[in-house]
Amino acid sequence: MPLTGIRRSRSASARWPCADVTRRQIPFRVALVTVVVGLLVVTCGVLLGYGLSRGAQTIETLKGEYLDQVADASVRQVGRMPRIAAQVMRVQRYRIDTGFYRMNNPMSIARAFAGALETDPDILWISYSEAATGRFIGARRLDGDDSVLNLSDPRVNGGVPREYHAETGAVFIRKPPLTEPYEPRVRDWYRRGAAGAGSLVWTPPYTFAEGVKGITAAMAVTDAHGRVQGVLTVDFGLAGLENFLGRIRIGRRGVVTLFDDSGQLVAGRQSRGREAATRAVQDARLRPAAAGGSERVAVQVGRETWSVVVRSVAAGPELEWVVAAAVPDLDFMGRIYSTRRNAVAMLLVFVGIAVVVGFVLANGIARSLQRASSALDSAARFDPAEVPETRSVIREVAQLEDAVGRVNASLRSFARYAPEEIVRDIVLQGREAILSGERRDVTVLFSDLRGFTAFSERLRPEEVVAILNDHCELLVGIIAQHRGFVVDFLGDAVFAVFNAPAHAADHVEHAVACAIEIQRARATRNEDHRARGWPPLEMGIGIDTGSAVVGNMGSLRRIKYGVVAPMVNAAARIETFTVGGQTLVSDAVRTVLGERLVVEGPVEVEGKGLKAALRLWQIIALRGETTLVMPSVARDLVGLACPLDASVRLFVDKQLDPEIHPACVHRLGAGGAELTTKAPLAVFATVHLHLPALAAMGGTDVDGKIIAVGERDGVPTALLSFTGVGWDTRDQLDALARRPATTTA
Repeated sequence: MPLTGIRRSRSASARWPCADVTRRQIPFRVALVTVVVGLLVVTCGVLLGYGLSRGAQTIETLKGEYLDQVADASVRQVGRMPRIAAQVMRVQRYRIDTGFYRMNNPMSIARAFAGALETDPDILWISYSEAATGRFIGARRLDGDDSVLNLSDPRVNGGVPREYHAETGAVFIRKPPLTEPYEPRVRDWYRRGAAGAGSLVWTPPYTFAEGVKGITAAMAVTDAHGRVQGVLTVDFGLAGLENFLGRIRIGRRGVVTLFDDSGQLVAGRQSRGREAATRAVQDARLRPAAAGGSERVAVQVGRETWSVVVRSVAAGPELEWVVAAAVPDLDFMGRIYSTRRNAVAMLLVFVGIAVVVGFVLANGIARSLQRASSALDSAARFDPAEVPETRSVIREVAQLEDAVGRVNASLRSFARYAPEEIVRDIVLQGREAILSGERRDVTVLFSDLRGFTAFSERLRPEEVVAILNDHCELLVGIIAQHRGFVVDFLGDAVFAVFNAPAHAADHVEHAVACAIEIQRARATRNEDHRARGWPPLEMGIGIDTGSAVVGNMGSLRRIKYGVVAPMVNAAARIETFTVGGQTLVSDAVRTVLGERLVVEGPVEVEGKGLKAALRLWQIIALRGETTLVMPSVARDLVGLACPLDASVRLFVDKQLDPEIHPACVHRLGAGGAELTTKAPLAVFATVHLHLPALAAMGGTDVDGKIIAVGERDGVPTALLSFTGVGWDTRDQLDALARRPATTTA
């Protein structure tokens, strides 16, 4: 919430008076082009649109009529089966009713059925099943004109069917032979026919015993009292119908397909057109409700549009089929579309010529003004682009371009001194900055180089600045990636805040992840330092989180974006307890992140300016989508087969204590050592280590900080992390650690 304090702002008149001009006025170039080209575009567009619209309507009408004709022809072909079935049924039923067929001579009846097969080449079976006895009399078509008589009687041969050649009467042996009794009265077609009360009924398409897909028409034969005496059937194969539909050509790729009343495919060749027809028919809304009714629909198959005409066929009870004719639009409309594209292209060419001419005229007049106007607009949006060196030949415009260039250069420089987010907000709002603040939960991060002061005394000033700039550039980039904001540079230290000025919901996690990546990047960058002859840099990082006041602070003459809170002082104090490569966080940070944060500790410390002791935790890793692991502080320590004699001196109030304490080094590396000593060492204590063996190699004494204490064989031990060690000393320490026979700890 805003805090009561100094506020100063200008009235509404202080805002830029022309801030919204571009929203109300038309650019000069646009106005000129519009006047020159507008009428031409409108006139040509209206004429072309009307012609294309009328042409498309005409073509759509012709296409629909053509598809209707194709569908009608297909419907007539499909309707042929019911007519032939009814004709055959009437003849056979008449012969049975009048006694023309002698029921005690099934062979002669079967031969008559075989003759009736010649009525239509699609008829595969004609049969009669007797209700009283279950006797079956039938004839079926073989390949070509041959036919076979099929007889079965439950009273003869156990009901197993017998087959004979129709012409010779010789026994026909099927492969494999028939061995099972045949009972027609349990068949679906028999039950449908018996229930039809003398009417012609149809079965859905199914696969016959011969493996052929077909459909059966059935009719009951009744006596004078309406009792069922038997059922006549005529079986049609669908292969002929499918061949007929396949021979129909609609354009280059059009197809005609047949579906039953459930939307299942009956006949039609495999193609994308069949897929389009299937989609249209299976959509219940597009299935014509009444016999003879039709619907037209456009179906998208892949990237192609198909026109589909759906026509219903209801030729009898339970024979309600749907014929669908599908054709791709390009087959009909290809030339029309080509003509339309050519016309549009010609229109665009003429319009383009007009636009180019108008644009050249307007651009020649308005180029200079627009360049200056765009530069000013970029500055108003805090996007200060470089002004081209080309200057207008008009003196006043050239002066304006020079002034705009100076303004943009000033803005870019100002954004480097002040937070860019704040500068952008001030520029976009168009008002002067005011002193104000708000309370917000934030996370602060302090980073400071270890031993850099000693290094800087041995380097030229230009090298010191170059090294610091390279280090700060590395940190600023990583902090920005994690939505942090650098509040200030304090010599070789960096002060950053997260969740201010911009909001970041997971600011604690962002800060910790940022610290880990900074330490990892710093270790990687040190390899480049060695190649460039720069000393290795190590830094400590301290992090704390809590409530703080953030905002514009200072005086009316000098304003700075700042963060004020006891938590900021605590984070700065935490950083002072770190060693190079180490990151310590407060108890508040650990509480927020919970189990996601892998730490060691805690260590309780007291410091100047702190009301109570701090519980500090050393970061090991941060769990998340990917686990970020902190580089080890005391890396590459090697166990010494023969411990090295050493001595330590303590720093007391930043002064080196003259008292020398004997020590023994058990593990050693370029970054630290593990030693035993009776000196009063504590965590975070700073010590001066003297190694005679290192001095014998031409090396110097090293300073370090205690990061852990323990005990070895009753003698206190300490883990020491070196500070401010150059490349030469690191190499000597590493060589000293590996000179005797060693084992890795």
